[in-house]
Amino acid sequence: MFFRVVIISVLLWTSVILQITEKGSQLVPDVKLIYFLIAFTYFLTAIYILLFRILKNLKIFAYIQFFLDVFIVTALIFITGGIESIFAFLYIVIVISASIVLYRSGGFLTASLSGILYGVLVDLDYYGIISPYISGAKLSYKESDIFYNIFINIVAFYLVAFLSGYLAEQLKRAGEELIEKEIDYEELKILNNDIIQNIQTGVITINTNNEIISINRQAEKITETTLEDVYLKPIGDLLSGIASKIKRIENTRYKDSLNRWTMEYETKHKKRYVLGFSVSPLKNARRKTVGKIILFQDITRLMEMEEEVKKSDRLATLGKLAANLAHEIRNPLAAMSGSIQILKNELSLEGKNVNLMEIILQEIDRLNHLITNFLMYAKPIEVKKEMLDITSVINETIAVFKNTPKGESRIGIETTFSDDANMEGDFQQLKQVFWNIFLNSSDAISDGGTIKVSVGENNEDYRGFLVIKITDNGAGIEEDIQSSIFDPFFSTKDGGTGLGLSTVKQIVEAHGGVIEVDSKVGVGTDILIAFPRGQSPL
Repeated sequence: MFFRVVIISVLLWTSVILQITEKGSQLVPDVKLIYFLIAFTYFLTAIYILLFRILKNLKIFAYIQFFLDVFIVTALIFITGGIESIFAFLYIVIVISASIVLYRSGGFLTASLSGILYGVLVDLDYYGIISPYISGAKLSYKESDIFYNIFINIVAFYLVAFLSGYLAEQLKRAGEELIEKEIDYEELKILNNDIIQNIQTGVITINTNNEIISINRQAEKITETTLEDVYLKPIGDLLSGIASKIKRIENTRYKDSLNRWTMEYETKHKKRYVLGFSVSPLKNARRKTVGKIILFQDITRLMEMEEEVKKSDRLATLGKLAANLAHEIRNPLAAMSGSIQILKNELSLEGKNVNLMEIILQEIDRLNHLITNFLMYAKPIEVKKEMLDITSVINETIAVFKNTPKGESRIGIETTFSDDANMEGDFQQLKQVFWNIFLNSSDAISDGGTIKVSVGENNEDYRGFLVIKITDNGAGIEEDIQSSIFDPFFSTKDGGTGLGLSTVKQIVEAHGGVIEVDSKVGVGTDILIAFPRGQSPL
């Protein structure tokens, strides 16, 4: 709209100036008509502005504007000389504008109307039916000249309509593709950021000055910090020792062999981690290196598992050796036991000799029992899995345990079970797990103590697992020996074999489960067992 006002104003006011400064000019003889045309154009523009806020179908509104512009230009040409007017090129300006706004169809319609009005005006002028407001002698034209003039202008109108419409549609298509790409890039950016923020790997990016420029949620969780706290801070302030490591990587020829390493990390709340690190270049869109990407994971549990595997391998080797040795000991032990029984029956013993003979037999029985337990422990566990309700295993174990001297009346057992407690397992072996744990808890509890057993799935560390928690309020276990209670032959009880809890761990792991202990002296002990559920029954 405003472009129209500018064009008309510039061209027509130029004509007015020519009329005033050059008297007798044939361009613009009647200034009053020019004033009227300018005023009419301004008036139309004001009407357009008002209607633009009201009308909903703006396409038809645009057609009306361009068609009226064609009539205004036709009037201008009539005023300024008809055939001899220099303003015929304004039709082309309108055609271009229509093609840009309404694309090829709008351009062709505007070109058609322009050609019709211009042809009619020139013909009427040539044949003397109308007389343009022009002073001076009228130039003489041949009929062929008039036809050629009209033909050339109409061809120009359509050619401009075609080219400008084509370019406008190409521009529109390119704009739509650009918008789609912008949307795609924005969606990719959001997706990429969402992935980075939710992966279980810590991600920190630093600039060329080793200053932190981004940090994801997992990195914030491990380091117990936020981006606001560390933004543009040296990476060494957050992860001590890493800056020197990065410098070593940059200064060596063998970067691939050094860009992965592990180190211990202690948070401000004294929580210790073993972290596995890797470093790679951070590049911008022009593939220029602008910093580093530091990836790290908490591998504390993995390192512990590696130690457990190594320990298990050592124990397996020792177990095979010890099992063979136990078999060799058991044979002479049986011979000794039989011989002592014969001597006891044939000899007439009195006084202390009777007691000594009984002690020998008791110790032989105890040694035989120890060897039997050890051989059972050393023997690979064969798990006969079936779908079962773990609460039925626990309830049956509790019922038997309460009828023993250790469990009868002096200890209370409380249970809290979830509705869904199904898992795949070996009933008898799982029963042995709970039996051994109850025996150990009862030894640590004084009369009137309580054992609490809960079964559920609400544990963040073991999502999807069936979690059993056994808690007692007994004497507790000293912190320095908690890591050893599942070791074979380790026992704090007089006469204990040290195979009860090691057998428990062996059975739990054979079921694909995990067992953990947390104990405080004078408070009690918590034992957590997590089993994979296996296949649920239909």
